[in-house]
Amino acid sequence: MLEGLNNVGTGTLISMCVENDRQAKRLKREMDALKAELQIRGVQEMEDHNVKYVRYHSRNGNAAVAESMALDILNPDRLKEIVGAGVWEMKVKRSEEVKYKCNPKFEQMLKAVFTGDYSFEMTLDELFDQMSVVPDSRQRAVLRKKLKGDFKKDYETLRSVLAPGEDTAFEEELWYIYKIKNAELIRAFLPEELLDRTLEELRRCILVENKLSVTIDYDEEKED
Repeated sequence: MLEGLNNVGTGTLISMCVENDRQAKRLKREMDALKAELQIRGVQEMEDHNVKYVRYHSRNGNAAVAESMALDILNPDRLKEIVGAGVWEMKVKRSEEVKYKCNPKFEQMLKAVFTGDYSFEMTLDELFDQMSVVPDSRQRAVLRKKLKGDFKKDYETLRSVLAPGEDTAFEEELWYIYKIKNAELIRAFLPEELLDRTLEELRRCILVENKLSVTIDYDEEKED
């Protein structure tokens, strides 16, 4: 269709541009509506199952609905005092427009503290014992190294290690992995002494806003 455009009249080129622009806007409206419906269903399922990540499958591809968070530091001086100058200097950078950019793991820890999305009640190995697909000793060794508390990456890890070639959801397991890894980060960054009080103090220094995202995965080489 795009071959030989040098031989197409200017008026025709303009008409083609107008038509393509109309189609693009129509497709964007349709795509926005489709994603909005997926978000509605995803939010309902996340609330029903108390998770922050759901994945849907079809014969043409997959969709994931995830709740992400944006961190805003409200009281940097107090936060620095709580976590200690050493951790602050290593994990937080101040930009020219006076914004604070945290190391990803430190940011994940702060978000977990604010939302309460952490659990000291279970270890990864205790979770492995309760999974629908119980990993053996070799699989556990791989999972301990690769699981990070990132829903999408951890889903791919669980799928590749425990259920290759299958579309097992692992939604409940992903939620517990997320909370366990967050608890590990809290213990790594904060002193054990008076931990509950420290966590409460931290919540007063930061603000976390939730955002929803929809991602669509499919084979781009394959067409219906």
